[in-house]
This record gives sequence, structure tokens and C-alpha cells, in this order.
Amino acid sequence: MRAEMRILGWKTDGLRCPDHEIQICSADNQEQLFQASLIQMPNGTGKTTTLKLIRASLSGAAKNWDAKKILEFRKRCNNKPEGSFEIKLLLNNKITTIRMEFDFENERVVYKTTYGSGQNSGFHPPHNFLRFMNDKFVNFYVFDGELAQNLLNQQHTDAQTVVEHLFQTNLFVAMKKEVDEYWVEMTKEESTTKKGLTRHRNSLKRLKEQLDTCKDQKREHQNNLSRLETKYKRMEGVYDQELKKNKDVASALTSADLELTRLISMVSKEASEVLERARNPHALSTFFARNMVNLKKGLDKVKLPESAAKEFFDDLANEDECVCGRPIDSEIAVTIRSRSKKYLGSDDVAFLNSLKSAIKDATGDSIEKSENDLNLRLEKLKKAVCEEQEARNNRDSQRLMAEQADPKVEDARKEMEELRSQINRVEYNLEKFESRDDSQSPANTFGIEILEKQIKNTEKKLAKTEKTLTEKAKRDILIDIIKNAHDKSHSGITRELRKEANSRISKLMPYNRVSIDSIDRALILEGQEGGSVGETLSIAYAFLATLFDRSDHQLPFIVDSPAGPIDLAVRPEIGMLIPKLTNQFIAFTISSERDKFTEPLKQSSNSKIQFITIFRKGQKKLEQLAYRMGSGSVIETSDGVNVTGEEFFNEFQLEQEDMN
Repeated sequence: MRAEMRILGWKTDGLRCPDHEIQICSADNQEQLFQASLIQMPNGTGKTTTLKLIRASLSGAAKNWDAKKILEFRKRCNNKPEGSFEIKLLLNNKITTIRMEFDFENERVVYKTTYGSGQNSGFHPPHNFLRFMNDKFVNFYVFDGELAQNLLNQQHTDAQTVVEHLFQTNLFVAMKKEVDEYWVEMTKEESTTKKGLTRHRNSLKRLKEQLDTCKDQKREHQNNLSRLETKYKRMEGVYDQELKKNKDVASALTSADLELTRLISMVSKEASEVLERARNPHALSTFFARNMVNLKKGLDKVKLPESAAKEFFDDLANEDECVCGRPIDSEIAVTIRSRSKKYLGSDDVAFLNSLKSAIKDATGDSIEKSENDLNLRLEKLKKAVCEEQEARNNRDSQRLMAEQADPKVEDARKEMEELRSQINRVEYNLEKFESRDDSQSPANTFGIEILEKQIKNTEKKLAKTEKTLTEKAKRDILIDIIKNAHDKSHSGITRELRKEANSRISKLMPYNRVSIDSIDRALILEGQEGGSVGETLSIAYAFLATLFDRSDHQLPFIVDSPAGPIDLAVRPEIGMLIPKLTNQFIAFTISSERDKFTEPLKQSSNSKIQFITIFRKGQKKLEQLAYRMGSGSVIETSDGVNVTGEEFFNEFQLEQEDMN
């Protein structure tokens, strides 16, 4: 069922951000929502707090917050025991209100949901919106720079999640789970009296428990390995930085590194040349070359291939008259066909001609030439390897002298060695999960592939014991169909998404040569691991724009600092793209982000843009300016000022913005 979500507005009271109420609709027409709303909140006004509250209200995440996190939302210098945040939504044209009531004394948050005729306690959005209103998915449309970074990091996010939910391919996973659960239930009911059932069930249980344990341990080791490798790379940077503090040392090391890099490249080039020549047997030894030449001479001596092919005589036998003019009767035709077998076919003739030409081209005029050429290349490779080793020794010597001269350099090197030792230990621990030893008991078997194979074999035995082998075959066929359907749909969808996202990226950044290579747990870039902050945010916009454009579902897009880290040259392209992301765009900005962004956004938007500025009370000059400009409306609360209007939005500028 198609899902369409719109935000009508929200209000907050007694929380860390200034009390305020936002309505995302025209003052003249309460039913007309703005396609784009820009909310300007300087640092220190609670912009981050407001975004967190919006996420929590749309996901129900506050149900699991601990006391420390709840108390972070308490207004500073205020002992008020309660606070609230309420968001008003339009879900498939039905008004829905989700309210969060903060009880700071009892350190808890209570949700209340109003949908339809009455209010219910708890977080209860309509069923068809649940897959979009959860803690994992909400971050994809309540979006900030951190998520943009995480979209390119496999350790933090799963780009497949948003694809699976938007295009509902996750239903295939649910179908497979249902089939598995039905299978377990069916075998449980039909086989309680079968001989050997208990033994097979216990064995299967032990194997599955061991498999789960091994997978958990492997995942833990892999995460630890990733953490250590990241720390090692960071320490390498520290080591290089300490080395290059001394200009003379830095100059000598740079020269040594450049020379080593040049020689490594030379060794690689010479090795490729050697391998290319070593593929030819006549280059390995004149023995092969001589025998190849002798083979050609032998063919020439016996006049192979012949000028006439077997097909010539087969065709002649079908004629009425021979080439010599004599008639061909049936007896002569049989004789011609019989003797044609002594001749080669046209394919054989072509092969022998090709073989003789290849031998001549390969050996040339001298059978020793190719071997001599290979030997010369081997000598050049040996020389290059020696020079590379000398350059490496020189580089290492330079580093050693630097370490001896500066204790900080030596400390960094020791830290790197310790990290490398830890990495080696983790890699050694990971090797056991690739073991092929199937002779141990389940408790002593760590090879994941072996355990999976043993589980399949045990399931087969269990099925045979329970006389359900036929049902199991049907189950396997059904699961294969579901899996293939899931794989094909996922592959096709991600291929199209990648193509369209890369098209948008090339328009946003035509000179950066950045593109998405694949979509897996993260967005994998072609030829690089990541990009600058601006590139990363632009890639995220392009990817999410493609997602929302291709999906039948309509979701709002709420962004923190939509153009802050992006180069001024790219900002207009982002401003032009944003109205195409979704039918409702809400952005939280600061004054420095207006340049090269606001005007292109206005030009690209099909409707009027809403401009709102919120700042804390006490800024007298700003308060006077807000009332004096007279454009839009000014609403004061106990600790905040809310100004609606483009003119004040563009003029607003704090002399010094506090950090939140």
C-alpha cells in the first residue's frame, strides 16, 4: 500500500531548545503546505536538540532511552519537572499527532498517539507506516552530515535498509522466515514418535548454536580488526608527522620514498615484461624453439597441408563427369569417396596453415633470439630488484636515524609495532573460522562452512527420519525461488539506482570524477574509500534523491545544514536538486549557509518557500529589528523569538554565535 507522509508542524515546551511552535503551512491557507521550509537557528539555539526530538517522535526511540539521555533534554537553569514535544503529521491524508511527554523526576518519556477518533497511550502509528517510522529508517529522511559520512562507511550503516524498505524487497526475507518456521513446526508435530528423532534434533540444535556462536565471534573479531587497522593507519599518520617535523629529515625521507616508489614501479614493469615473454615456450628454451621449427620443416617436407582438401573429392563424387573429362558412374563415385578419407578436411588444412605461420612468426630467423631476449629481461629484473632493496634499506636507515634522534618518533614506531602484533593475533583468530576440518565434535568445530554443511546433512537425516524428505525438497525449492527473486530484484534495483545516482553526481560535481561503484552495506565509491565533506554530502543527496524519486512512497526530507560544508560552486546545484528530492523539504540552517544556496532553491521550487528564524530572547537589537522590518509575523515565548518572513531571514546575523 502506498504511504504518503507530510509534516504539518510541531511544538516544544519546557525542553532544552527555546519553546516554539512551527506550522509548515501558508498563513493564508492552512491546508496548503510549503514544498520547502527553511528554519534558521543559530548555534546554541537548540537546532540539534530539535532534530533529535523530531527523530524520536517519528521513530518511538525514546521508549528505550536511559535516564542520562532523558535528562539531556531538560531546559538549562530550569527546575520544571516536565516538558513536551508534539509533532503533527498527515499520513495518507489523515491527521496524526505524536506527543512525547518528558517526566524528569521519574526520568521517563511517555508517548501518546492520536489517529482517527481518539488518543492512545504509547507509540502507535498506522501499520502501513511502521517500516518507515522506526529507529533504523527514520535517519534516512531526517538527515544530517553524520549520516552522509556513514552512508560511505560499512561499519556504521546499511544502505540496503532504505532500499529494501522503500521497494519492499524485504518481504522476500519475511517470506523465507515464514517458510522456515512452518517447516520447523511441521516436523515437530509429525515426528515425535520416530526413532532417532531426539538424537537428530539435539545434534541439529548443537550445530546451530555453535554456528551462531562462531558467526558472532567472527563478527566481533572482524569489528576488532577494523578498529585496530583504523588505529594503525592513524598511528602511521602520527609517525609520518613526527618524522617530518625536522625539515632536513623530511627532505631526505621524501627523496628516499620517491626513489623507492620509482623503483617499485620499475620492478613491477620489468616483472610484467618477463611474465609476458615467459608465456611463450620457445622463449624459455631453444629446445622448444628448435622442435617447433623441426615440426614446421616436417610438415613442409611431406607437403602438408595439401593443395586439395577432402571436401573437393566429396563434391567431385557427386558430379556426372570427372575433371579429366571421363564420365563418373556409381562405382567410380564410391571409389572417389573412399579415397577422399586419405585427405585432410578444410578445417584441418586451415589449422595447419595457421600453425606453420605461427611457428614462423614466433621463431623468426633465429631460434635463440627469444630465449636471449628473455634472459636480458631477467637480468634487468634482477638489477631492478637489487636497486629496489637498496632504496628500501636507505629509506629504513633514514627512518632509524630519525627514530634515534627523536624519542617521539620511536614511541610512535613502537605503538605501530604493538598494533601490528594485535592485528596479527586477530587475523590468526579469524583463520579458524575458515577451517575445513570436519572430524571434530560440534563444540570443537569452528569452520563456518563446515558447520553449515553439517547442518544441511543433519537436516536431511532428520527429514528422512521423519519421512518428510519430499516436503523438505519442496521447501528448498520454494526457498530457492524466494532467494533468487530477492537477489534478482535487489540486483536490478541497485543497478538502476547506481546508474541514476551517478548521473546526478556527475551533474553536481562534473570535475571531481566521483561515482558509486556498488550499493551494499554502504555506498562503495569507484577507486576510492571516501571523499571530502562536501563530496560526501553531495553523494548522499544524489543517492537519496534517486531513491525518493523512484519510490511510490512520499516521505518528507528533513536536513540539518543542507549546504554548510559544500563548496560555493556546488551549492547552486544542490539548491536546484533539493525540490526534486521530495514534495516536502524542511532544512535547519545557520546564516553562513544562505550564500549561493537560498536563491537557486527558490528558482527551482514550484511553489513559495517558507522562511522562519528562531533565536533566544535577550538579543535586543535582533528583537527590535524583527519588529521593525514588519514582514511576516513575530511570536515570543518565555525564552525564544520566532520570526516568519524572508526579509528578516536574509538580514539575520548574530555577531557571535554560541556553540550548542
